[in-house]
Amino acid sequence: MSRYLDVIMAGFGGQGVLLIGNLLAYAGMREKLQVTYIPVYGVEMRGGTANCTVVLSDEEIGSPIINQPLSLIVMNRPSLDKFQPKLKDGGIQIVNSSLVDEGLVERGGRIRSVLVPANELADKVGNPRAVNTIMLGAFVAATGMVRLSTVEDCLTEVMAAKIVAINVTALRTGAEYAMKQLEKAKKTAPAPKTPAKAPAKAPAKAPAKAPAKAPAKAPAKAPAKAPAKAPAKAPAKAPAKAPAKAPAKKAPAKAPAKKAPAKAPAKAPAKKAPAKAPAKAPAKAPAKAPAKAPAKAPAKPAAKKPVAKKPAAKKPAAPKKK
Repeated sequence: MSRYLDVIMAGFGGQGVLLIGNLLAYAGMREKLQVTYIPVYGVEMRGGTANCTVVLSDEEIGSPIINQPLSLIVMNRPSLDKFQPKLKDGGIQIVNSSLVDEGLVERGGRIRSVLVPANELADKVGNPRAVNTIMLGAFVAATGMVRLSTVEDCLTEVMAAKIVAINVTALRTGAEYAMKQLEKAKKTAPAPKTPAKAPAKAPAKAPAKAPAKAPAKAPAKAPAKAPAKAPAKAPAKAPAKAPAKAPAKKAPAKAPAKKAPAKAPAKAPAKKAPAKAPAKAPAKAPAKAPAKAPAKAPAKPAAKKPVAKKPAAKKPAAPKKK
């Protein structure tokens, strides 16, 4: 299994940030890992910002520049504001809670955070300047990338021999404090157990209740009501009303009323003496009268027919010629 870890260490100038970065690089080389170390200095001589990037891997390192680190060592508030948002999900950061407000540190979410009161622990050790080695000891214990004993052996590579002993104590103090904090975090965070139980109970209860109730109620009520009401009302009303109204609308009594033309011809022949009049009157009257007004047509031609008497007066003139 490959070993890989990158870390950005950041703080004020004068806190020894570059020293612990160099010390971690030496420890990686002693454990035969591929190592890169890049220090970044601020423009100020003292009190400015300083950070360094260290990459440890058992394979060749593609690039020493890290934009989203897997881990952080944060020594002050400005460093937290700058690098905490860049930390990858699932990463870990060691924060100096002596100079950083705990309320600004992300905990229990996407990243893990270990708060170490490095300034107070350095005072207990007897060297206020050992804050950096206390933070490095906490980082080594939390990540396990290199052995703490290897880091202790490399102290002579980066500092004077007279202060090696007190820095060994500072490394161990920081490592012990970090281990206690990690153990407390495990005991007080049993959150992963709840998601495991919920899926087991939900599938067992839901399928058992839902199918049992739904089919029992729905099919029993629906078919019983629908066929009983619909067929009973529809056939009873429809046939009763339809035949009653249909014969009422058809007026068979009006059809015989058209027999009126039979009376008109009976009166006409009685009044008309000549033989020519009945031939003309029935031809015109029956054609127009039945279409417009069959009852009134025969009455009008009876009044106009006496005009035919004029030719009857001229007939006697024929015998004179003889």
